[in-house]
Amino acid sequence: MITVVSVPGDADVAARLRQDLQAAGYRLSDALAAGVDNLLLVVLSPAANTDPHVEQAIITALDNGQHIIPVLAKPAPVPKLIDHLAVLDFSTRYDADALRSYVAALSGPDAHRPLKVITPRVRQANRRAGLWLGALALLWLIIGLVLVGVFRVQAPLEEFNTVDTLEAATIQAAVGRNLPHSTQEAENFPLTIQAAPTAQRPLLIATGTALVATREPRR
Repeated sequence: MITVVSVPGDADVAARLRQDLQAAGYRLSDALAAGVDNLLLVVLSPAANTDPHVEQAIITALDNGQHIIPVLAKPAPVPKLIDHLAVLDFSTRYDADALRSYVAALSGPDAHRPLKVITPRVRQANRRAGLWLGALALLWLIIGLVLVGVFRVQAPLEEFNTVDTLEAATIQAAVGRNLPHSTQEAENFPLTIQAAPTAQRPLLIATGTALVATREPRR
């Protein structure tokens, strides 16, 4: 089903579009019905670009996921919502063959789906979804603060201690191999630090310094 939308000043072009489409065997409708198989031909001109009825027809077709064919009856910019679409420019010469080819390409079984466009309705839905998500995040934050501050709910201490123990053992195993275990190794410790992986150097220096401090006799 094809719907042609125009303003009174472009009635002659709209009438010719309808006549040629009917002659080609297409069914026409005065109102744009829901359904992705329906197609909208919007006749554009300076007057049509400011007409709320034309704008609403474009938005409805986009929200319905329907194809739109912009047809220029008079030179005018293409509305922003559909400026990504190919335009039939009939402002200087009417081309019935181009019209039929374009309609056939978009109404055939191999026609690609139209691009998703952020219309006012989609923008409003996104805003509502964002508000709901923000409200849920705030609610969970308040619940978390109440649980921790009022009911003293804490993370499982035993599990964290186990993780810390494993981390310490892993670090000790990696660093322990490079710590000095003899006087000769202690003398060569600066060279050992230089040869060690960069990530281990601060740990080696800190561990070696701590070991020396614990072994030095107190005065």
